[in-house]
Amino acid sequence: MFKIKNLTLILFTLFLTSVFAKDDTPFARYPSLNSEGTQISFTFQGDIWTVPVNGGRAIRLTIHPAYDGMPKWSPDDKTIAFSSNRFGNDDIFTISSTGGKPNRLTFLSTADVLSNWTPNGDLLFETRRIERQIEWENELYSVSAKGGTPVRLLNSFGYMPAVSPNGRFIVFVKGACRITREQYKGPANRDLWIYDTKNRTYNQITTFNGQDIYPDWGNNSTIYYLSAQNGTYNIYKLKITADGKADGKPVAVTKFIKDGIRYFDVSSN
Repeated sequence: MFKIKNLTLILFTLFLTSVFAKDDTPFARYPSLNSEGTQISFTFQGDIWTVPVNGGRAIRLTIHPAYDGMPKWSPDDKTIAFSSNRFGNDDIFTISSTGGKPNRLTFLSTADVLSNWTPNGDLLFETRRIERQIEWENELYSVSAKGGTPVRLLNSFGYMPAVSPNGRFIVFVKGACRITREQYKGPANRDLWIYDTKNRTYNQITTFNGQDIYPDWGNNSTIYYLSAQNGTYNIYKLKITADGKADGKPVAVTKFIKDGIRYFDVSSN
């Protein structure tokens, strides 16, 4: 766990060690921090669990033969959203952070993969609903946590959208190369882009010809993300100007060499 200017970054490899002290460490995935950085939700054996950051008893929130994954805390910490293939393909669900009956939010017979919450409590996800026969990249949608019809978030295609705390900017990923190709460099590489909802403009903010993925906001002027600039996925941070453009060069936060970071999260405090 790294604490950087009041931001707690939960790294996948360290997360496993801190939650499970046995030598036969199980394969837990997708750690997600609540807003205060005191609780982690994660996926283990296809279900959603929570555990205190400092260690303690892990509580299982879902019990189902399907795969529940990608948990994300709501801004008020009362709800955890996740993706599940309970009905044959991934849909978006929510559940109380203390447990209860999951609530299904999406129903189309195509995969809906959760990305993040918006500051006003909507859920962002990637899907292939309309353009799947002509576009490589996914469509980006949002849906209210209270339910209702999902709406298209952007005209652009991409992956992994995240809204800035003030709601003005949407950072997302463009590029069709699968993220498991960590050392890939070429025309299909993934870069970060920002959409400015005020000026209705798009800006490419990373130009590395390899893989840049999983962007998340530290504050309105800082983005954290994974990049394979040294051949292995590490966390980088990039400053953003007031008009949504890159401010300087990316700075490495971690410097793993042999085994990179698979996933991370940033608390809002």
